[in-house]
Amino acid sequence: MKMINLKRFLDFVEIRTKLATIFPFLTALAYVFYSTGRINVKSTLIYIPAALLLDMAVTAINHHFEDDSEREKHPHYSKWISLGLIVVMLLVFAGLGLYLAYLHGLTLLLVGAFCLLVGVVYSVGPAPISKSSYGELASGFVVGTVVMFIVTTINDPQFQPLGLAFDVQTFRLSLDIDLIGLVTFGIVTLPAALSAANIMLANNICDAEVDRDSRYTVVHNIGRQNALRLFVGLYCAGYLSIIVSVLLGSIPMICLAVLVTLVPVQKNVQRFLQEQSKAKTFVLSVKNFVVILAAYALCMALGRFLI
Repeated sequence: MKMINLKRFLDFVEIRTKLATIFPFLTALAYVFYSTGRINVKSTLIYIPAALLLDMAVTAINHHFEDDSEREKHPHYSKWISLGLIVVMLLVFAGLGLYLAYLHGLTLLLVGAFCLLVGVVYSVGPAPISKSSYGELASGFVVGTVVMFIVTTINDPQFQPLGLAFDVQTFRLSLDIDLIGLVTFGIVTLPAALSAANIMLANNICDAEVDRDSRYTVVHNIGRQNALRLFVGLYCAGYLSIIVSVLLGSIPMICLAVLVTLVPVQKNVQRFLQEQSKAKTFVLSVKNFVVILAAYALCMALGRFLI
């Protein structure tokens, strides 16, 4: 049996790709800091390894179920070792998640279970998300909206747009929904959700020819040119959501400064429209993701000092 050294493991779980977990997390922390002026350090420190472990497990599951031609491209372990690593990561994630649910309620348990389900179904099953036309929707929603929902929930006790409670005495499960609160929060998360979705969309556009007969992505269904229009439209919608959130009073007015990032983002988009290459221009979608969310998080944090 080959030794499981750290470098090999980090390559196996593609640790370098975990920006999608970090930046929505930082954006949510900035949003909480703006709203409340404080951070729940204990819960946040528990959440960080839980989220990272789930993200790594999803990547490992994806590699585990690849066909032999794809497996040759990655530093894989044997089937049994990779399965063992996946089980360990998921068990530790589940333990940390259950403890957070114990601290913060059933809503967090439900949302965490949803993340786990999406993570597994992403690669496994008769119709995995990664090969479907709704992959961008699922990845953007989970990476952007759901991650920000969890981080806000564990840091702000007053944040309860979705309340799930179980009464032991009456053995009754109740669900309270603040629809306005959910919608306004959802709009706040759109810059993260839509720019994350564009990372997957860019990947699928670059792989359109390779995936023609094996993956029925949104690019396969609407065509490359319409996919490129969608790519541009998602960025536009993300910037528009910032303006709407400011008008609604959900985020500070200084967040309008995020619109300045339109300059580098537009340049990157133009380059991508000219050439869709996995090796040359795919990374531009990741750069846009980082630029937008870094500016968004910084402006929200600064907004606290302007109250």
